Amino acid sequence: MKRLNSIERIWKSLEFEEPDRVPITELGIDLPHLEAIMDRRLGGGAAATLGSEPREEELIGLTVDCYKKLELDMIVGGVSPPKGWKPKINSDGTVVDEWGRVLYHDEKCREWIPGAKTICEAPEEWENFSFPEAYAPGRSDGLERMKRFIDGTMLLAGNIRDPFALLWEMFTPIYFVMWMYRNLDFIGSMFEKVTAYNVEIISLLRDCGAELIISAGDWCEKMGPMVPLKFFRETIFPNLRRQVEATHNRGSKFIKHTDGNVVPLLEELSCIVDGLHSLDPSAGVDIGDVKRKYGDRLVLLGNVSVDNLARKSTREIVDETKECIRKASSGGGHILSSSNTWFTDARLENCLTMVEVGKKFGIFPSRF
Repeated sequence: MKRLNSIERIWKSLEFEEPDRVPITELGIDLPHLEAIMDRRLGGGAAATLGSEPREEELIGLTVDCYKKLELDMIVGGVSPPKGWKPKINSDGTVVDEWGRVLYHDEKCREWIPGAKTICEAPEEWENFSFPEAYAPGRSDGLERMKRFIDGTMLLAGNIRDPFALLWEMFTPIYFVMWMYRNLDFIGSMFEKVTAYNVEIISLLRDCGAELIISAGDWCEKMGPMVPLKFFRETIFPNLRRQVEATHNRGSKFIKHTDGNVVPLLEELSCIVDGLHSLDPSAGVDIGDVKRKYGDRLVLLGNVSVDNLARKSTREIVDETKECIRKASSGGGHILSSSNTWFTDARLENCLTMVEVGKKFGIFPSRF
């Protein structure tokens, strides 16, 4: 078969056709791994990681260089803070971002993590909350920079934050669940506002050259969906459809990421989105079963276990990656990746092994 470039390879798979080999990507690689792969240290401390244009440019450059070195087929970028925006710094060292999320700094992975606490304790306190502007000056700077840096060497995907995940992070789980039961109208209105923002961001991402939209944010945990199916059907799915329709109207495809056991949602999801990541094996999701049942409707991204990348031997990762390819890659519609991202605790040797196995054994016609 003719050797394809990365963009051709991804699109073949998105159209349920077999490319020359299975495409390979990661939705994210933690900073310590980026630095180790490139033997290059990112400058600045924790305070420089939010609202700093030079820091953002350096991080994007490091990320792109890493993806090029690994010869990955797709890279994911998102929107930037507006020009001149600075986070509010609290006395306890946490910061508040544009969305009112209180973030704490994880020293190990060197990232700002949401969920420290809520900044409001009653729905009426959010009534005067000023939602970020999708088209604020500077919003597209990071993605435009990433597009220039990759220079056509791989497919550029645009990332949005799922409304459920974003609101969960803004309110914290305790307040979200409490208001979901006690003030559903408020939660519903907030979903609609975040969805309206995302619809605008989808257009912005497409204008900047993103060829694919990926919605990040978890809906499930190991036992299944985090909230009742009724809430999915009445609130989450209708807002999801609006975002998918906006994506389709701009001539692109929509991939949903969630960890956890997504199986109870698959039948309905397969009628809404174009693809799914991560098909979490640690939550009992078998990518082979999903392929058999929904492989003609859903593009599958995954699903080498991130838990195993952290704990298992390299030999075991070889076997697991080959098994993932065997189960999911035939006929196209599969993009190989971990079941989440290359998080800091994952053994880098295992992560790199996954990529090499994909390149060696993911060739079409299949060797399996």
